[in-house]
Amino acid sequence: MSFVTLAEAKLHLRVDGTDEDALIGLYINAAEQAAIKALDRGVYVDGTALGVAKAAAPGELDTAIAAYESAIAAAEALADETAKAASIQTAGNDLLRAQVAHRHAMDGMVVNEAIKAAVLLIVGSLYTQREDAVVGVSVEQLPNGAEWLLAPYRVYA
Repeated sequence: MSFVTLAEAKLHLRVDGTDEDALIGLYINAAEQAAIKALDRGVYVDGTALGVAKAAAPGELDTAIAAYESAIAAAEALADETAKAASIQTAGNDLLRAQVAHRHAMDGMVVNEAIKAAVLLIVGSLYTQREDAVVGVSVEQLPNGAEWLLAPYRVYA
């Protein structure tokens, strides 16, 4: 699923050796997850992957709806009101997750250069800032960073 290769990230970071490959790979995965979360939509490596996701989404949603209806029916049969409420809440949460996954697939897009650049910026930030706190250093976020690159493709649902 990776949009950015290890070689691309290492070129961006100006890293030549292999000592930090696993760490950079972790940063790539985290950056891609953050970018997808910020976009609030599915992002796919190519049109084929997008097509597969869109084709599967309706069936997956239908399955989730059937599971929800079955879970609600089972919950209604429970005598314990606390257990009944918990079961109904769980079923509702599961259906909501399925609905979000459906929307992400149907609103999906193929990764583009702006998204890849945003991922590389996030990787660079993670690589450079390896701690939660910076002591004794002036830090300022640069304009036109990852958020700026991702904003035109964000779904506001």
